[in-house]
Amino acid sequence: MRWISMVLRATAFSLMMIPAGSAAAQTGRPADENAAVQQLEDLVVEEKSGAPGIAQTPARTVIALESRPAIAIPNSMVDVLKKFAVIDFRGESEIDPGVDSIYMRGFDATRFVTALDGLTVQKTGGRKSSNIVDYALLPAFLIDSVEVLPGPHSVLYDSKSIGGVLNFRTVRPSTRVGLAPEGKLAASYGSYGTETQEAIVQGAFQGFTCDLAYKHSASDGYLRHNANNMDTVFGRLGLVLPANGFVTLSASYSDVDREAPVTNTEDDYDPDFPEVETAAFTPAQNPTWDSRSCSLRLNYEQDSPIGRLCLGAYSGNDNRDRSYHAKAGDADPTHMDTDWWQQGGKVQDEIKWSNDHLTTVGFDLARLYDDGIDDAKHERILKKGCFLQHQWQLLPSVDVRLGLRHEDVRIQVTNNGAIPGRADVIERRWDELIPKSFVTWKLDDVAAWLRDTSISAGISKIWRAPDYHGDYNPQGRPAGAWLEPEHGVGYDLVFNRRLRGDIDFQAGCGFYRIKDYIASNRAYADYSGPGAGDLRYSDYKINLEEVHRHGVDIGLGGHLTDNLSFYITYAWQKFFNQGDEPAGETALHKRAEHRVTGGLSYQPFERTTLMLDYYFQSGEVTETGEEISEGEWYFMEVENAPFNVFDIGVRQALFKNTRLARTVYLKAYIKNLFDEDYSNASGYPAADRTYGAALDVRF
Repeated sequence: MRWISMVLRATAFSLMMIPAGSAAAQTGRPADENAAVQQLEDLVVEEKSGAPGIAQTPARTVIALESRPAIAIPNSMVDVLKKFAVIDFRGESEIDPGVDSIYMRGFDATRFVTALDGLTVQKTGGRKSSNIVDYALLPAFLIDSVEVLPGPHSVLYDSKSIGGVLNFRTVRPSTRVGLAPEGKLAASYGSYGTETQEAIVQGAFQGFTCDLAYKHSASDGYLRHNANNMDTVFGRLGLVLPANGFVTLSASYSDVDREAPVTNTEDDYDPDFPEVETAAFTPAQNPTWDSRSCSLRLNYEQDSPIGRLCLGAYSGNDNRDRSYHAKAGDADPTHMDTDWWQQGGKVQDEIKWSNDHLTTVGFDLARLYDDGIDDAKHERILKKGCFLQHQWQLLPSVDVRLGLRHEDVRIQVTNNGAIPGRADVIERRWDELIPKSFVTWKLDDVAAWLRDTSISAGISKIWRAPDYHGDYNPQGRPAGAWLEPEHGVGYDLVFNRRLRGDIDFQAGCGFYRIKDYIASNRAYADYSGPGAGDLRYSDYKINLEEVHRHGVDIGLGGHLTDNLSFYITYAWQKFFNQGDEPAGETALHKRAEHRVTGGLSYQPFERTTLMLDYYFQSGEVTETGEEISEGEWYFMEVENAPFNVFDIGVRQALFKNTRLARTVYLKAYIKNLFDEDYSNASGYPAADRTYGAALDVRF
């Protein structure tokens, strides 16, 4: 853990550099201005507008979770993100958030970033599904807000952020008056034995803070053999520092037991569950998919004479055990047991030269391990990045953000003699300089009728190395020996206008040109057999000549009256393969083109809130795969029809500011109100009409 020692030394050094005194005395700025600078990513908006809990700017949307109550207690952050059309849920079950269960702007988890407090959540992945982000493991109960950055226009994150960035920010530690802790108890119960329980305690003594949390969720599942049981324990120690600073050390442990859905057909039909023909497993195989995960994270932020310093570091270990009987009647199950280890960190300094100039400079590192080489811990991916960004208020109405990121990626491909004449472990290495830009022009001074209107444009280089197990060792084949990084250019144009009151309208269109797009070619490969010689697996995965992505994103929201608010989002996307590769047709042309989400929140009485959510998706054709025995895969193509789904709920504040509790809320909800019959992206039947209730106590 040498890198943790280096991080702690850097933290201690920066603390010693900061003289005692207020933030204003050290930086020449008032403390509240420092607070605004620490999260500056785009043009500062002086007047809030948009749907409650959503702050929408051209380059970033921030969802404040406390200000935006969900219809039910979210199982995970996926339930929050699904409200936006740019997010496409593609999991097996709506009840279980699943692994890598969302796409962003048409891109899967390998082409957008999920981050926690600015640090990318990642591992080598692979071994049934992408296995990059398990959304059930994120500490949703301590996440304060979600930053959504569309497109590849920020140098502050990993270069795979082609579709954008989802950055989850945890609650910042703060001092409290008195020693009495604050806390929350919440529980819910719904159809199919679906239940959640949460307990959170947050205390402080002067500048020292402590957070403890526990969450349990479980469900019998609405598909046959689809039960799950999840437990997460989270703890965090914090210290509030002078100069608007803090340092936290957090640890979490999760234990997740999942059953995998099985077929439910006429040959072996259980009437308690919907018919399923496309599952990879049968009931006799009894497939399970259990995981254990633990992590340790350090976060530090503070103003200093050389700018606002931000430092983060993490270390984690994940285990997934895929267990099943290869054939009916087998005495012992087959196990696919995989371990992943992750270590990384990020150092960043924001230097505000004047009100018109802000420079951000930093470095990030990720070392990703798994046991895929000789069944022992082995470093598979080493990623090093450095970045420089300058934000310049060129004119009072024009904001320019220019950035440059350099990324160096090294991977280890397992060969073990599959490709003759090559080493058992093939090392590949790439590096690239990646410029990015985003410009916003406020039109207030152009004409009176253009007040609160802006136009923004982003033009940025796209680059992504094949740094994911499903690229370099798909289904155990050493395809990464032949692949090259994706590269191209992304263009986004965004129009933003406040229409009336706080009603905000935003429309964006994007065009991405990606060369050498990595795609599976297994169905058309000519060099997979042993007779291929030195070219073996050279076309198992290929770089497509060129791919174009066209897209439109629209958002509208705000208050219609003081007690009635709404939001509507729409996303259209289409991918085009510019080459003549058949793999380009099957990999790209089958995603849903149209998605619409919307919602209403009505408060007829002071303590009563009625909520409605709506989801629409056009038809699509998807292909999914499942490894059913060592080296044997089951692939299926599923055609899903368009669907419309309505969810409704009511939240009632039973008590406020009593001796025992600050607030007590009771929720009741119905999901899929009209019992729409449709399938999700994985090909499984979606949940029918479900009911539930939840109790939320804050003290």
